[in-house]
Amino acid sequence: MKIIVIGYGRVGSQFVRKVDAAAHQVVVIDKERSVLERADPPRGVNFLYGNAIDEDLLREAGADTADVMLALTRDENTNLMIAQIARVIFNIPKVIAVVYDSQRESYFHEAGIETLAITVAGADLLTARLTGAAGMLSEGVETWRPERTVSARVAVRPLEAHDGSFYVLIVGGGLVGYYLARTLQRLGHEVAIIERDSAMYDLVSQQVDCPVVLGDGSATAVLERAGASRANLLCAVTNYDQDNLIACEVAKYRFGVPKTIARVKNPKNEMVMRRLGVDTTVSSTAIIANIIQNELPATPALNVANPASCACNIMQFRIASQSAAIGRQASTVALPSPCKIIGIIRGSEALTSLDSTLFEGGDTVLAFVPEAQESVVREILLGI
Repeated sequence: MKIIVIGYGRVGSQFVRKVDAAAHQVVVIDKERSVLERADPPRGVNFLYGNAIDEDLLREAGADTADVMLALTRDENTNLMIAQIARVIFNIPKVIAVVYDSQRESYFHEAGIETLAITVAGADLLTARLTGAAGMLSEGVETWRPERTVSARVAVRPLEAHDGSFYVLIVGGGLVGYYLARTLQRLGHEVAIIERDSAMYDLVSQQVDCPVVLGDGSATAVLERAGASRANLLCAVTNYDQDNLIACEVAKYRFGVPKTIARVKNPKNEMVMRRLGVDTTVSSTAIIANIIQNELPATPALNVANPASCACNIMQFRIASQSAAIGRQASTVALPSPCKIIGIIRGSEALTSLDSTLFEGGDTVLAFVPEAQESVVREILLGI
């Protein structure tokens, strides 16, 4: 059985020592290199250094074929984001995450994530859960499903403005949150800021003329105090993707906030966060990269638009003189579903009749392409 342990702190290290590493394949991920260098694990345990929020790192750890994922870091939001990636992206049968806010547990239980409250005997409790009556570690994998009695989700309200203005909650009082609040106020919207750092809270409170709430913007009690139940929109703009994701999820599914927007530091997390329910993601890195691409005429493939922040793009592909597509009728080029060629730009002319158009060198092809299939379409049209 393959077990991936995220976090090699007190609970993670004790669990690894208790589990039979000879009988099971155990992989540990920790973002603190010093922790791993000091580690003296049983033989057979594989260690990886890095931030497990990164989907590529989880894939390197074997998440595609893992049986169990344990998210045991000291940061609750990190654990919850990793656990959701494990369930939604990798379909790992059993996922357990350490949490501290009991008010959020029922929603994540609905998502197929088992939660664990840390105690002194946390490692023993965790081992007992995995070696209990179901024989998890000795008799095969049991897919865990929580009993669904009362739904934890609140119905999402329609996005309606009162007298043309919205009530916007901003999670994160740094420079982005500060300037966003001032801009929204100038546009006539009601704004409140949530900031967890006391020093930043004191500074922002003196500089903006709006309510500023001290606390964790992903915590149920803090969002309730900030008036999330009547908010039209929540913008999570902290420096941490996991905090922004959980704040958006709690706002939407606990308080029915109609629209959520998350700042994304790592552009690889955009697709994941949208799949987990964030309505709109904004990555300055991705925006700048797209601008640079658009300024490079030799670039063979570009993202032109991301409709409604879904996990798909409208892309343009430049057909080079050596492309295998040259001379082929556009309508006969089979792209995987639901990819679709929208049109061809040839010089100053836009061609939309694909049945009568043959590809020529220098053509620019516009296509609707889900992000997961970009490489396939690139290979078909460009051969690269």
